[in-house]
Amino acid sequence: MALSRKKAGPAERALVRAPKIKRAAVSNLEAEMLRRVRTHENLSRVKLARQLRLAPSTAGAYVDRLIQRGFLTERRQTSREHGRPPSLLSLNPRGGSFVGVDFEARNIMATLVDFSQRPVRQVHKVIRTTDAADDVLRKIEDAIEELVEHNRNVLGIGIGVPGLIEPDTETALYYAHIADWQNIPLGKRLSNRFNVNIFIENNIRSMAMAELWFGEARGLKNFVCLGVRTGIGAGIVVRGQILHGRNNLAGEIGDWLCPVGSLEQVEGKDIAWRCDKLQPLEEIASVPAILQIMAAAMHRNGHSSSLTIEEVAEAANKGHAGVKEALGRVAQTLGWVLCQIDSLFNPQKIIVAGPLVGLGKHLLEPLESAIRRFGSEHHPETPAIAFSTLGKYNGALGAAALALNEWKPKG
Repeated sequence: MALSRKKAGPAERALVRAPKIKRAAVSNLEAEMLRRVRTHENLSRVKLARQLRLAPSTAGAYVDRLIQRGFLTERRQTSREHGRPPSLLSLNPRGGSFVGVDFEARNIMATLVDFSQRPVRQVHKVIRTTDAADDVLRKIEDAIEELVEHNRNVLGIGIGVPGLIEPDTETALYYAHIADWQNIPLGKRLSNRFNVNIFIENNIRSMAMAELWFGEARGLKNFVCLGVRTGIGAGIVVRGQILHGRNNLAGEIGDWLCPVGSLEQVEGKDIAWRCDKLQPLEEIASVPAILQIMAAAMHRNGHSSSLTIEEVAEAANKGHAGVKEALGRVAQTLGWVLCQIDSLFNPQKIIVAGPLVGLGKHLLEPLESAIRRFGSEHHPETPAIAFSTLGKYNGALGAAALALNEWKPKG
């Protein structure tokens, strides 16, 4: 079902009749104004004009236009010691909405946010092990349809896509964990179905965007989000921008060969860590790998598919020695990985996102201990580690933020 578009109002028609104004330039400027209002609290017209190096009268004309079109609102500051209090700009929640979809091997998470980035509705769809690409695509479309059923003023849709992508052509290139997932023209298919702009990004990078706009990375310019789910990847943000790399492969670390080993103890204290072998990271620390390890520790061999992270956390809470020891081994490998990331990028913070966050202190404490053990003498300050607080819809929020920030009002 196609989504309706707003009809051009008097301001838009006047702009079309003004030959000296370049519509693309107007669109870019207004989009930047909206981004500034979105990221800066208590922003007045005067401050906005200064930030953009515009004459106050010029900035004011564009602000009036954005208010007229329903994208901005204005309110008087409540108090000021001297003089007339300035009017403060804010986003109008009714200016339109955006959909964010995040999916991986087993789950589709989708959310609808209003123009002020506030989540309005959420939808969860399960991907079965027997589902192929066409089945997954239909479930994605059904999730979007459920979200927009009672809200037709959708301005854009962002999709967090697992595996390899080509953002310029909005194509999903390859993902090993869904059958037939190769060279999917995802953007074209969804654009034809819903008649709005589609923006796609790797799903781990979408999780990083969620942290940048809503979570642990707010106010930061340089950080890394380590997403651990069916696969493992790193969303790298440098100077406030997502790092893609030459072939959109930046952060694809799931195949890194990483050490697997054990801790040596004396009188109950960890004194050294011995590397026994090397394995790809996803075979050690992805959610399926961890559940398989935990099933063995809990003597539930052959039943790892039914084991959940919540059950692992419950066993750790009860002091299950085998689970705690196994988590310690996983933490050693993850700690080694985070130290390599820190040496390479030296970020302000490394954020761990995904279901492993549910393990809480049972993973965080041995992880911090491992980082201190592996920390180089040339880097006396260990990296700041945080667990995401955004929950299971963090990637969907990031995909919605992608659409919201890439979208531009029509000039």
